[in-house]
Amino acid sequence: MSLGSRIKELREDKNISRNKLADLLGVTVGAISNYENEISSPKEPILFKIMEVLNCDANYLFQDAINIHAMEHNLSIGEYKIIEKYRSLDGHGREMVDFTLEKEYERSAALKDNIVEISSHHRHLEPQAAHNDYSYDEEQQKLMKEDLDDL
Repeated sequence: MSLGSRIKELREDKNISRNKLADLLGVTVGAISNYENEISSPKEPILFKIMEVLNCDANYLFQDAINIHAMEHNLSIGEYKIIEKYRSLDGHGREMVDFTLEKEYERSAALKDNIVEISSHHRHLEPQAAHNDYSYDEEQQKLMKEDLDDL
């Protein structure tokens, strides 16, 4: 994505019209259109205002223009939102997301390699649907009842 594309993406993500952004930056609507369509680039003072108004940093705006190893993995706005949500989770929430992500990554990798069996079979990962026929001995039933009672 170009600088103009990033500005447009951020503006649209925040539901700001070109007119409103122009007012907030003190420029014309035509200037905003020119920035977004890569006809011209905003001067430094306007760039600072853009970063303030659209709540972004220079790294995000210029990540595609600068070929730096650390910026190899560009993030979209949606990916940033996912990261923000992840960071707001408590330890348990992060553990659950990490577990699910790892299992989905393994599954996807296995599909690419045409591997049917991803890892050893774990009963606790199976859906507990009515059609599953599990037989539990008396001790297992007692433990499950105790677990439910603790909830």
